[in-house]
Amino acid sequence: MHSRLFAVLICALLTLPKLWGQQPTQPVDPGCFNAVTLDTVIRSAFINYGNGARMKSATRRTKLTIGQLVVGPAVGDDNNMNFGYWSGFLVAPFPPFVTASQGELLDRIQISWGPNPLGPFAVGGFKLYRDGVFLAQVDKSTRNYNDFNVIAGRPYNYEVRGINAYGEGSPGKALGFQVPNGVVTGWVRTLNDSPVPNAMVTLMPMQGYSVYLGQFDGAYAVADTSTQGNFLPNTGADWSIAFWIKNKMNVGDPVMMKVEALNTGENDMVVQSLNSNGIQVTVKNMTLSGNFASGPTDWHHVVITFSNGQYRLYQDGVLKDLKTGEMILASEELRFGKRASANAWEGNIDDVRVYHRRLDELDIPEVMEGTASSQTPGLKYYWKMDEEKGSKSFDILHRTKFYFCGAIFDASRPPVRTSGVTNEDGYYRIESANYGTGITFLAQPAKNFYAHRALKFTRSESNRAVLANFSLTKKATIETWVNSAGPDGLQTLVSKRWSPSNSFQLQLEPNGTDNNIIFKLNGQPQNFGLLGIGYHHLAFTIDSTGSNTQVSAYKDGALIGTAQMP
Repeated sequence: MHSRLFAVLICALLTLPKLWGQQPTQPVDPGCFNAVTLDTVIRSAFINYGNGARMKSATRRTKLTIGQLVVGPAVGDDNNMNFGYWSGFLVAPFPPFVTASQGELLDRIQISWGPNPLGPFAVGGFKLYRDGVFLAQVDKSTRNYNDFNVIAGRPYNYEVRGINAYGEGSPGKALGFQVPNGVVTGWVRTLNDSPVPNAMVTLMPMQGYSVYLGQFDGAYAVADTSTQGNFLPNTGADWSIAFWIKNKMNVGDPVMMKVEALNTGENDMVVQSLNSNGIQVTVKNMTLSGNFASGPTDWHHVVITFSNGQYRLYQDGVLKDLKTGEMILASEELRFGKRASANAWEGNIDDVRVYHRRLDELDIPEVMEGTASSQTPGLKYYWKMDEEKGSKSFDILHRTKFYFCGAIFDASRPPVRTSGVTNEDGYYRIESANYGTGITFLAQPAKNFYAHRALKFTRSESNRAVLANFSLTKKATIETWVNSAGPDGLQTLVSKRWSPSNSFQLQLEPNGTDNNIIFKLNGQPQNFGLLGIGYHHLAFTIDSTGSNTQVSAYKDGALIGTAQMP
């Protein structure tokens, strides 16, 4: 008899100390390092002694109580007291475990809670408070409440208190909010009521936040393949990735960003932040690099594009490097900071965009100056990082989550204005504005005609322009500004024929990832070397006063060669 009772008590001592209790915090994303994936954790219980009742045999039901069996009262002149194991149930309810939605819902904030299983029951229901003001009272079986009377972009502090015969218990707390979702619409017209297309309308004062990542912090997003597909096109079509970056600290040349193909063996894209004040992009054996024009701790804009097998790196709107490389056919995850590598990188990121088209020199200034919208052509993912609170940011197109693993929102931000661009009828739509009630803001339209002062030619569209007829004297100079988008077969920039035997052509001839400058006079070609990336000024002087014609070539004001031509 004694041996059986001893066995039962040993079993109780071994199993009962593992009591489960819910974590009193907001849920932690399971993708962040080794974060706990459960809403509960193991607690400990200390057992001093116990007692058994109706313990018949191993095949029968057994009732077991650990601790004191009774509640003992103590009455004094000023206070009444209950002691014993069950006395903890003769008080107001313990704080419930509360969570609130943080941007997941478009039209409301949902508050959810669960009672503490180790405390008194809330037999009288629950009371809800928002920012210290009573919101609602619900019955004891209710575990959710939806707050529709909220302003997007404003955080609210919620409290839930249980009620029983002993009063209203201590509160369980949670922070909830909706992400900024304001929309500003309007139109831009001239004085004679004509629409102004392609004008940028910006809102002032400027708003927004960025995301700060410490040395041990990370952030990541998983592609929403059901609605948007992978981050980059699976067909090898054109794409662009744009973001703002601000370095705080580098240890060596750390990896600060990575586009990763999960479990496929495909090429990844790795972006390093260089100590020498720059960026390096690597895709397999292809490497792009460039230095920033100003200091490493300033905000800098980075654009990486892929088109027709060529990668381009733009920094602060300037093309820095161009290389041929293998395409990326699988891109399921976008990572920053510690989620990208074990290197120590510290800094800010903001305004992360993924386009399924190539951004060029005319697009990038607009991307740098203002925000985009769900109607922006080719835009597939866009995180503004303006939520201010919480542990994630939401893509404005399909609300794909960008999770923070220790990262936080920061008031430092790049000079990006909340903006929109007018359509052909002069109407504009600005999304994700967050000015709220009682705040005055100003919409400022502008159209920078100088940004469109160049002619853009596309080979696939057979673009061309015809100049008015002009004559060439025995001494003449021909000059032009040129910006090549990269080698694409033989390209003729300027051509003129004034007799069956007299002509000249200025052409670009492919040479690796660059172009040779070819000047043809009367069918005779002369190679004046590489053009280089970005805009360049080319000038050619023609002197036909002697028996032969001398041609001198200048690039950006410097002489690059002379030639005697027939």
